[in-house]
Amino acid sequence: MTPITHDLVLEVLEGCAPSALAEARELGPVRTVSATELALRSEDLDAVRSLRRVVAASTALTVPARRPRELLETSVQQRCAALLEDLRRQRPRQVFHGLRLEAAGADTPDMRRLAAALAELAGVPVDDAEGDLVARVRRGASPGTWQVLLRTTPRPLSTRAWRTVDYPGAVNATIAATVLDLLDVRAEDEVLDMTCGSGTFLIEQLHRAAPARAVGVDLSADAIDAARLHQRAARRRGRIDWEVGDVLTAPLEGGFTRILTNPPWGTLHGEHESNEQLLADLLERAAQLAAPGARLGVLTHEISRMQRVLEQRGAGWRRVGEHRFFQKGHHPRLFLLEQG
Repeated sequence: MTPITHDLVLEVLEGCAPSALAEARELGPVRTVSATELALRSEDLDAVRSLRRVVAASTALTVPARRPRELLETSVQQRCAALLEDLRRQRPRQVFHGLRLEAAGADTPDMRRLAAALAELAGVPVDDAEGDLVARVRRGASPGTWQVLLRTTPRPLSTRAWRTVDYPGAVNATIAATVLDLLDVRAEDEVLDMTCGSGTFLIEQLHRAAPARAVGVDLSADAIDAARLHQRAARRRGRIDWEVGDVLTAPLEGGFTRILTNPPWGTLHGEHESNEQLLADLLERAAQLAAPGARLGVLTHEISRMQRVLEQRGAGWRRVGEHRFFQKGHHPRLFLLEQG
């Protein structure tokens, strides 16, 4: 059977698109549609699920149509069936349990009929609440067209299978992967996560290249327990030393070439009033533990406080860049710093 070349829509968080674009380029021609969407052409749906900077991937069918009811025509349904069959063929062990339609006017009679038709083709019931075969219907980019998008995986790509503990405040994994790109962490680096939480940054790094040394420190024993469980579940080669304690006073051997921190920011953890001092203390401690020419990444929501700390108490760190992210009403910013 001749493989189908899929037109794929890749959803990304704002701030992750350039990193996701570089990653997706390995799978086929790709272009940026917007700050939160890429368009990829690829025959290999199985490889798509390895994308680590993408929130979700959907195979897209664009058809000439004036209104959604025309998507029920036999020719369109046959093309939808072909997409579903190719999805089954490339991932025979992947099972969907229900179809969830996401569309403007999803409760209209035409949309309900379309949901039922797609569910029948997929061999699953319509499940508006928990359906894991997500079908989106929207107007196409060209006038007089509509798109049907079928998510290629039961869970979003950003939902890491190794995250077996729901630890509050954990950084989004696609943001973590992008931060590591921007820090340019390599196999020869010695990496310290000063506020590691449940381990997202360092475990994401193991999916790229295991560093020469990796250390994660957190005040919470529960966080470190979660990080250890997550590392085991990830089944990636590479050693990470997880330490319970205060990174400001813990007896750590210095020489780190890459340091990062996502400190508390006052909603789930920490207090806004004390975070300015915490940021200053983290910069000073990072300077003590850094190798010459080291890079430091500070991911924080405390933008004005961080800027003030850098101006007044930068501890020798030089700002080389800032990178903005957007996720569900939050606007964290990565401050990229270098020593010297």
